Amino acid sequence: MRTRVVIAGGGDAVRAAIVDALTAVGFLVAAECSDAGSAVAAVAREQPDVCVIDADLPGGALVAAAAISTPSVPPPVLVLDERGTDGTSRAAQLAGATASLRGRLDEERLADAVAEVLRPERDQRTQ
Repeated sequence: MRTRVVIAGGGDAVRAAIVDALTAVGFLVAAECSDAGSAVAAVAREQPDVCVIDADLPGGALVAAAAISTPSVPPPVLVLDERGTDGTSRAAQLAGATASLRGRLDEERLADAVAEVLRPERDQRTQ
């Protein structure tokens, strides 16, 4: 069974890059969202294995991460931060994100990061 992912990013180009990178290595995109509210709704509706959120998501990546991380069994949440700021990464984890990926996106790094947050023994929310 393929890993189902919800992708949330404000720009069409950002979402397309994430979709291309993840589908190229076998992930199934369950939904694409352009703002925090639609990301939260898509996660509730689709119940994906993982959610990937761009840090510049309209409505707030941290707002979405916090809302997605509140159910009793939330999916792992990976926040992408191309600017690579320490503050965003730490804030994402405090909001409930499982992890964050800083720096320029490429297919291999993104796929590895998604696979890492899916590992059962890996949950940075408790660290």
